[in-house]
Amino acid sequence: MALALDHKLTLRISARIVSCTIAMVMLLSTTGCIKRIWLRDDDAQDRMQNAPLIMLEENDTHHLVVMQAPSPGWSIRLDATERTPTGKRVFVTLRSPDPAYEYPQQIVQMHVLTSVRLDSNIDVVGRLLEFNERTKGKGYAPVILVESFE
Repeated sequence: MALALDHKLTLRISARIVSCTIAMVMLLSTTGCIKRIWLRDDDAQDRMQNAPLIMLEENDTHHLVVMQAPSPGWSIRLDATERTPTGKRVFVTLRSPDPAYEYPQQIVQMHVLTSVRLDSNIDVVGRLLEFNERTKGKGYAPVILVESFE
């Protein structure tokens, strides 16, 4: 009798483990988890309109994200890359200069190499943050790319 109860309990626990595992796999395999963050952040689109110009260039085999900033105090960072039905999406964070320092007013270009091969379509989404602003809760918005900086 006790053996039969242990067997039933083991089966129930196993079934729950399998259910939880399937749920986790489905959750992790869904694309667009980060997409939901930037779609939810209405402020990100307005902030990105004040961002420096961004364009795409090509390396030998991969895409480059290039930012033209008005001073060397600006920074750009590649946060993540995700698959989309049409290619890949890259997430970048742009940071404004620290006002405690003086920077020369000279135009600089900053390059970020992505892991997206040239044969893949690429979408760029970004967020513009102050130099000391925390990233938590700050979503992304689509970046309007320019053809050239001229």
